[in-house]
Amino acid sequence: MVKEKLTLLDRQILNRLQEDIPLEAWPWQKIARELNIKEAAFLKRVDFLKKKGIIRRIAATFNPKKAGSVSTLVAVNASPLKADIIAKRINAFSEVTHNYLRDNEYNIWFTIVAQSKERIAQIIKKLKQDKDIEKIIELPAKRLFKISVSFKI
Repeated sequence: MVKEKLTLLDRQILNRLQEDIPLEAWPWQKIARELNIKEAAFLKRVDFLKKKGIIRRIAATFNPKKAGSVSTLVAVNASPLKADIIAKRINAFSEVTHNYLRDNEYNIWFTIVAQSKERIAQIIKKLKQDKDIEKIIELPAKRLFKISVSFKI
């Protein structure tokens, strides 16, 4: 992939989007004003950055525990030749938020956010029945160390 040359405005937009997005009717208009540009110009640059794959998505992040849910990290050992197929099967569960392919014995890692520990156990049990998954381990958090992640562009 050819590295995209970012303008000063692109960098300002990327930096600003990593901060809190205002919870109001016209958040993009407010951010555009902060950047001293029109909302249409802001949206055009965001669209460009999304099309180039520089912005993957813009989404809210919530604390599952405070929202009444539970979460866990899970890893599976699967044949690298079937990793895409298995990832699709894992992603079929609406409770799976994301997954990653890793160069490791346990090569597919994913997070489950569900309404109960029982539901997490049901999902893991179902995945253990998948003949293409060789091993599966659950890695629940013992203690949360929350950090703020922001990449200065």
